[in-house]
Amino acid sequence: MGEAVRRRIDALLDAAERGESSLVPPGEKDRKALLRRGLELTQPLSGQFVRRGTWRRLNPAERSLWLMRGLAARHPDWRFCEASAAVAYGLPVTWGLLTHVWVTAGRGSHDKSVPGVIRRCVSDPEGPALAQGLPVTSLWRTVFDCLVAFPPPDALAVVDRALRLSQASAHQVVDYLRSAHRGRRGVRGAMRVAALADARAESGGESIARWTMFEAGFEPPELQVWIEDPVEPETWFRVDFLWLLSDGSVIIGEMDGRQKTERLELMGGRSAVRVLQDERLRESHLSALRPAVVRFGYDVARDPVLLGSLLDSFGVPRRLGDPTDPPPFTTRRAELM
Repeated sequence: MGEAVRRRIDALLDAAERGESSLVPPGEKDRKALLRRGLELTQPLSGQFVRRGTWRRLNPAERSLWLMRGLAARHPDWRFCEASAAVAYGLPVTWGLLTHVWVTAGRGSHDKSVPGVIRRCVSDPEGPALAQGLPVTSLWRTVFDCLVAFPPPDALAVVDRALRLSQASAHQVVDYLRSAHRGRRGVRGAMRVAALADARAESGGESIARWTMFEAGFEPPELQVWIEDPVEPETWFRVDFLWLLSDGSVIIGEMDGRQKTERLELMGGRSAVRVLQDERLRESHLSALRPAVVRFGYDVARDPVLLGSLLDSFGVPRRLGDPTDPPPFTTRRAELM
């Protein structure tokens, strides 16, 4: 490969990386030159190139966005839907579900899915939208598609975040599903999940844990509860879950997850090490209140048997009545003043 060609290809790859996109070569000569770079590059989708080192550093959500930007440049008439649209909106999608890129296909379209890309027939009366500069289905059509396609715990994570973004209520989402999608496949299950939605959930892992608690038959906890520091008055901190029992005792649940040491908006300008130090200090101060504190990680949060056994051992109460019935909508405040 000549030096001039190498410089041109490097410039194209650099420009794509600055735009956080895979590279779609502008011409056949460039495509062949990229192919000659061999093991230096990867093609996560046919015709889209990324440096291998760059690709390895991206998490699955970031990879989806890079591929979507490449596809949008190649197919400006495409619109992204389902999990792909959810990622563009910033909704938490479990990484294991990001196996493809999902795009819409008009009714009667003869276009077929290709390796790595799945086409869906989507009716979206709210019209096209843009998220992170990408053409996507509307927010609530995206939420409906995820509610139908995802396992319930992962679907709850999506609708929880959608409530936070839109300031809608679970009531409103259920009403929307009932009116806009009556009779569609999966709408009953979607409504059942949406009825549990709560904008106070701060991470996808917390949402998944809440669904597992519901599935195992436990009383729903209060979320993101503010508690005054018993050691340093007028200092407050939040706990992920809280149950206030009839005898006045308190059980606190804490979800351990990477979000607390990776998401900048949750770190408050602190380093990951400082976040962990503050967590230990907070738990030390909490012990002065003598609550029961139950901590669990992501794998336990997904397992009704493991989480159920753990919560039972700490005395978290079970719901009365049919444990498969969703609890009523709550209007309780998370803040304890």
